[in-house]
Amino acid sequence: MYKTYFNAFALDKDGGFDGIWFQDQGEYFDMHIFQCKNAKGLTTNQIDKFRNDFKDIFVNGNKVGKQTIENLQQWIDEYRQISEQGVIIESKLYFVFNGLKEDPDYANNKPIFDTYHDPDANFFIIDSDDIYQKVVDLAKQKRNEIKFTFHPEKSNISALDSQGLYTYAVQDIRAANFRLQATELCLLIENELKINGSFETLFEENIRSYLGFKARANRNMNTTLSKREEAIYFPFLNNGITIICDEFTLPKQPQNDTYLLPVKNPQIVNGLQTSWVLYQNFKKDPAILKEIYINIRVYETKQDKEIIAKITDATNTQTPINYRDKVSNKSFNTLTKTVFKNAKINYITKRGETFSKDPFIYNDVVESETVLKFWFATFFEEPETAKNSIATVVQRIFDAATFEKHPLEKLFDGDKNSPIYIQLLTAYRIYTFIRKQKKIKLSDFEFLAYADELMSYGIYKYIGSANLKLYIDELKLNEAYSICLGIISNIVDEEKQLHSDAGKTFSFNAYFKKPKCRVDFNKKQKIIENDTLVEDLKLIR
Repeated sequence: MYKTYFNAFALDKDGGFDGIWFQDQGEYFDMHIFQCKNAKGLTTNQIDKFRNDFKDIFVNGNKVGKQTIENLQQWIDEYRQISEQGVIIESKLYFVFNGLKEDPDYANNKPIFDTYHDPDANFFIIDSDDIYQKVVDLAKQKRNEIKFTFHPEKSNISALDSQGLYTYAVQDIRAANFRLQATELCLLIENELKINGSFETLFEENIRSYLGFKARANRNMNTTLSKREEAIYFPFLNNGITIICDEFTLPKQPQNDTYLLPVKNPQIVNGLQTSWVLYQNFKKDPAILKEIYINIRVYETKQDKEIIAKITDATNTQTPINYRDKVSNKSFNTLTKTVFKNAKINYITKRGETFSKDPFIYNDVVESETVLKFWFATFFEEPETAKNSIATVVQRIFDAATFEKHPLEKLFDGDKNSPIYIQLLTAYRIYTFIRKQKKIKLSDFEFLAYADELMSYGIYKYIGSANLKLYIDELKLNEAYSICLGIISNIVDEEKQLHSDAGKTFSFNAYFKKPKCRVDFNKKQKIIENDTLVEDLKLIR
């Protein structure tokens, strides 16, 4: 229901915050808050003020004495609305400075860093070296070849039948199932880090990234591991790990009383959450995982994308998959990522995804659900649905990308010639334009904090779809924006008056979530509903 935001605020009226990002993790939200200082030295006063301002404004809802926070209001409202829905928000504060945590010229940096930097409490101090390392990671080339040998555990039930592998084949796909020491799975992650510099390459085919301990399943796993009397039952309580690989070699018998299963380029397609919970405990103390086992399924797929997608979807059951997860690996989304990449835009498709190892240099970053939402508000002409329920938007698009004979199938079936790619790129351009204008106009028009979807709809209806190149024309966009701003301002004033006359409280957020806002806009602009919308969409390119 709620959007993911990133905002670089104006230089004033931001309460000292330089960025806020609400990241939808399904069962809860991560709220990332940034303060950046172009200074070589750390000071406790600045750090304390950052922490206290966040606590005062968001946690305690205390704005008394905060005179320059007008540009924060939209995020304050969003924080309140998420809270009122009963959804947990986990805040993560990042204090970024242009110096080094260990610098002989700034001796106080190290003790201040040691005192305040506390990842377990979600407070991070980021220095210039940390930022540089992120850039290095992003610049690395494609994944280097990985070779790893698993050591499946033998059966401990009968000495007469100690087979440790359950193997079979379906057509040209071979499968091996076995029990593995949890520490060995962690060694696979360590091996990936050593060879490729990031664990993310091990999970590239996974439909999402790590969701943190706020996810119920992850929290439960961690609790189980902390209790030795329960931890021994881990393979019974966990769905295990599903791995695909380019090839594996099956042993004919044990060697030195141990089975060996060499694999080439393994990818964990289900079990990222389990793998990372185990690895976090492994880093604290490998002894925590002593005599802890995990069930493993390995499939030799020869990179058959269709079967990989089926395996990924079918085996992801322990942490509930939302429709954004399911749509992330759909063919149309993969091609959209390439189209956006060519436009120097990093199109993020996976929940929990933060950094990519793609060496390409991007001018902007945007989440796929944001683009899909604004396509729904513009080309699909339902701004109220886009604002009210991102879950509905993504589910309907998932259905279109999955089921034959769906009305929108020809748009989202993954055909490289589909017009959907230019439509999504155009929706993104409308979104970025209104986002930029909102920073300029918000102080004069309060409703702009809530009207992104209707504003984008209005601009689209004004400029039209006959020539999508017009959406890179700043003069045309400004003309459309000015017209829509006037219309929306007018209908908002009229709606506020109606509420006042009826003795009711008016809510911007509630109004823009109702179809009435679109109907009111259409009446003012003399727009007639399109009866052939779906067929027309197939021709817009």
